Amino acid sequence: MGQLPLEVANVLSVWFETLLYGIYFSLFFESVYVIMKKKRTKTLPAKLFFAATVVMFLLATVHIAISLYRLLRGYVWLASDPGPVAYFADYHRWDNVANEVISGIQTWIGDSLVIYRCFIVWSRNYYVVAVPSVLLVLSVIGNCMVFQIFNSKDVDGLFSVPLQTWVNLIYSATFAQNTLTTGFIAYRIWRQDWETRQVLGPGSYRGAASLLPSVRVIIESAMIYALEVLVLIILYAIGHNGEYVLQAAVTPTVGIVFTMITVRLALRSSEALKTTHLPSAFRVAPTGRMHLTTTINQSSDQELEESRKASGDDQVFELKSVGTQHEHEEYVPLIGTNTRQHQRPKRNKT
Repeated sequence: MGQLPLEVANVLSVWFETLLYGIYFSLFFESVYVIMKKKRTKTLPAKLFFAATVVMFLLATVHIAISLYRLLRGYVWLASDPGPVAYFADYHRWDNVANEVISGIQTWIGDSLVIYRCFIVWSRNYYVVAVPSVLLVLSVIGNCMVFQIFNSKDVDGLFSVPLQTWVNLIYSATFAQNTLTTGFIAYRIWRQDWETRQVLGPGSYRGAASLLPSVRVIIESAMIYALEVLVLIILYAIGHNGEYVLQAAVTPTVGIVFTMITVRLALRSSEALKTTHLPSAFRVAPTGRMHLTTTINQSSDQELEESRKASGDDQVFELKSVGTQHEHEEYVPLIGTNTRQHQRPKRNKT
């Protein structure tokens, strides 16, 4: 593979980040509109996720502003001395260091939110998020060591020998952590969907009530960031300057993944409300059970809310044990219980 000249890589990195920031800009305001319209900021966890989304957008905005400033400094104002290549490689300059710090903070916030979402989906199971949390700590330590090396040693780019161990640690830990948490969330939602189908029977649980489309949205969206980190690992291993181009894209990509999940699920819910006809409608009672009624060919916004919650949308949620209530008040728990032991006696309606 031919090497990319550094002066070209630096320009392409700013251009590529600007392109992704434009996409992020649009998705961010779409997600804010969806959240405000559906009033999904009532609970404390939902407020936390919304606040984090806003902070991530502000960080991405500051990052692209500094990148454009660096482009002007390196290729216009200081083009003759020291020159663009030397300017971008000087990590003692405040703007170069600030760009790396903002990128690190952005990834920390994004990774922390994914772990927290996984924690809530698994009913606050600390064992499930233990390994991802350790990987996040390793990534933070690696970033802090990189920042310290920037200040204490003379480095001429990301491929400098003092940085190699820590950069490899950061990429490896980030990739493993995101892959694990996404897999855990997807499996939990898929398991919820499968167990519900087992109780309700084939053909009685489909369309908008199914959680499988939500699993697909989560996996497809998270795959963008995971694949980007994987390519970064490969480029860094072979010492290719395309690393600089893709590294600059990390900051907007993290925000794109989170806002894309919110927007895609909102679009899916709207479409499902218009087109889906279910043999029965599901309602979530205050007691935490799922009631099955005999309303024919009627889709429920609450059942879509269940699907949205199980997908990890902007609100945080728990997948708790639920049950179905048939015409004769027969309760059949769906998760974590033995159905025979928890069935109540049937009683006819009066």
